[in-house]
Order: sequence, then structure tokens, then C-alpha cells
Amino acid sequence: MFDLFFLLLFLFAFAVFLRMDWIYYVFYVVGGVWLISHWWTRRSLRNLNVSRRVPPRAFAGERIHSDINFLNRSRLPIPWLRLQENIPIDLRAIEQYSTVISVGGRSLTKRQFALHCHRRGYYEIGPLSLQTGDLFGFAESSWQETTAHLLTVYPKVYSLADLGLPSLLPFGDMRSPHRLYQDPTRMAGVRPYESGDSMRNIHWRASAHEDTLLVKKFQPSMALSTTVVLDLDRSAFPYREEYSGSEWAVVLAASVASHVAEQRQEIGFLSNGEDPRTGAEVLAVPSRNGRGHLMGILEILARIQLRDMRKAEEEPSNRNGRAPKGATDGSSEEEWRSPIALPTWLPGRVAHLSWGSTLVVVTPRLTEELVWVMHGMYRRGLNVYALVCTLQPQFKRIREQAEALGITSHQTIWESDLLKLQG
Repeated sequence: MFDLFFLLLFLFAFAVFLRMDWIYYVFYVVGGVWLISHWWTRRSLRNLNVSRRVPPRAFAGERIHSDINFLNRSRLPIPWLRLQENIPIDLRAIEQYSTVISVGGRSLTKRQFALHCHRRGYYEIGPLSLQTGDLFGFAESSWQETTAHLLTVYPKVYSLADLGLPSLLPFGDMRSPHRLYQDPTRMAGVRPYESGDSMRNIHWRASAHEDTLLVKKFQPSMALSTTVVLDLDRSAFPYREEYSGSEWAVVLAASVASHVAEQRQEIGFLSNGEDPRTGAEVLAVPSRNGRGHLMGILEILARIQLRDMRKAEEEPSNRNGRAPKGATDGSSEEEWRSPIALPTWLPGRVAHLSWGSTLVVVTPRLTEELVWVMHGMYRRGLNVYALVCTLQPQFKRIREQAEALGITSHQTIWESDLLKLQG
């Protein structure tokens, strides 16, 4: 731009010195085009309204679209407009998210970009960058969004049968011999009418058939919640399965929570994983029912990550100039124990659960220490289930030991095998 400006000044001085009319003509034409180009280009983006519509939520594996509208309020058209969209790698459906369009005067132009939700996460879409100019290349102008649009990608959800789990696991409410209340959805038969029975409980069709008043009998039940515990301590996962194993553990936790919620039962959530938004441990979710409550749990599962306590302990030591714990006393790496290891972390987190509640523990490995810890919970009246999300050697032996102590354990089918079966 400045080179052309100085060139025009030189051309004007040259025309004055030689007093040649055609040089004046070239100066006026080029100078006029230069001025109009700058005025037109700057006015184009000032009168352009850009709006974007992106679904705020999606599930892993889904394809969604980002719709962008360009409304030109000016009568002057925009000859060319280069779009550059900033899309995270895990959402890319194509290699390049850039294109060039033209927007007519007083018109609306729409563009759509496809997004493929490859994996769960909490993503920022944008900011969108625009660049325009004149047809002669004399002027250019750019614009960028000030805020990004947020997209939450929930983990995949499978049925218990697909995961290789028994479909009749008693997650949720249980039948109880103690008559806490009668469940009107569970009819157990009829009995003769007695004084004081509610008229709403009379079985009119059966009464007409037997020619005497009969009252419905209901199964006694008690509402016992299910709590899903997700173990995301990095030290608990095999090194080669940190990513794949942790992602599969999140899928298992989401699938169990969804199954319980579909049964209209209460579901809670606990995890020693990390919330990337706060950098701290994920907050516990108390047991409730309802679709909205389930979506809240899935939103946490969308962004939860492995928690590395070894790294967290080393960073303060390095900042203070001290050696990490265990580096000066000669202790080996195998002696280090994570403070959020499940046998240590879990008992204090489930002490508030009432008798008869169900505890579903999703963990990468089932150790003898963890079995004994869960046995203590079983003796307190909890129904404890362990779902192992990685391939654990000698799992059959530890499973037999767990069953002897009242703990039901399952090793779930691996995701790659599941995809083969579905294919």
C-alpha cells in the first residue's frame, strides 16, 4: 500500500516536471482507483454481520455442522471474502477449513462446515478469521471473532449387553422385605377389601368378575441409589493403555449411568480424575434421577481427564528448589504410592451411602487390596460391583477371590472387539 502511495507521489512530481498531459491522466486514474479501493474495502467489513450456529452438545461419533451466515447491509458488494475457520483436530472432517466466497449488496450468503466428533471433549470452535480486498490488490482488510463457541462432546453410550455385562444386574432400586412403602407400579395380585382401604386401589374389573370388592396388592420396595465410581488415577493404568484404557473407562461409566437413568432410578457419580477447567479433582455428583441429572454427569464425563499425582507433587518441589519426594532417600519408583489410589481414596468418599445402595466401581485393575476394601463396604450393606476396563492377567483368580468376599466383578469386552462384532 505504501509503495503504491509513494509511486503516485513520484508520478505526480514527474508529471509536473515534464508537463505531459497523459502522465496526469494516469496519475488521476490510478490515484482515484486507489482511494476508492481503500474506502470500499474498509466499508465492506463494517457493514458485514457475521453469525454462527453450532450445536452446543453432541455425542462422540456424530457428525454436526457449523452454519455461518454473512449479511451484507451495504449496497456495495464484497467481490471476494476469504474465510479461515479454526477447528480442533479432534473435530476435523476435512483437512482445510478455508474457502473464498463473494457477498452481493443487501444480500445474505450462507456457508456450512462439517464437524466430525471423533472423541469426547470440551472444545472451542473458532475464532473465525475473514480477509477481503479490492479486485486490483490495492487494499486489504481483515476481521476476527472476539469469542469462540463452545462444544461439549459426550462419550459414547452402549447397552450393557454390548459391553458383555449381564443385563439383569440389579443397578438402581431393589425389592426389599422391609415395607418402607408400596410401589404402585409393581402389582403383586389382589386381596379382599378391608375397612380403611383407599378407593383408588380397588381393582374394579376383578371385583366385577368375582362379585366382591378386591383391592390391588403391591410389592414392597425401597429406593436405593446407584453410585458410579470412575478410577482415573494415572498410576493405576498400564503405560501402554493410559489413553485407550482411560477413554474406555469413561465409556463404561457413561453407559452404566445411562442404563440406571433409563430405569428412572437415582444415579450418582464419584471420580478421582481431574477437571481441566479447574485443574482440581472432579466434584462429587449426589444421587438424583431425571434426564437433566444424567446430562450433567455426561457433561462431566465429556471433559474429565487422568490425574497424575506424581507430576503434581514434583511441580511444587521444583518451584521451591527441593528434590522430589523419594529422590533423596534412595527409595525406588515402585515404592511410591499415589495419594488418590482407589484403596486409599474410596472409603472416605462412600461413607455417606445408605444401606442397600449399589456401588459400581470402574477401574483398570482389580487388586487384592481393593477387593478387601470393597469387602468392607459389602459388610456395611452396600452392593458392590467392579468393572475392569483393561486386560488384566490372572483376572480369573482375583475374580474368584472377590466373589468369595461378596464382590461381583466383570471384565468388559474391549472396544475394538465390540466394533468388530457390530460390523
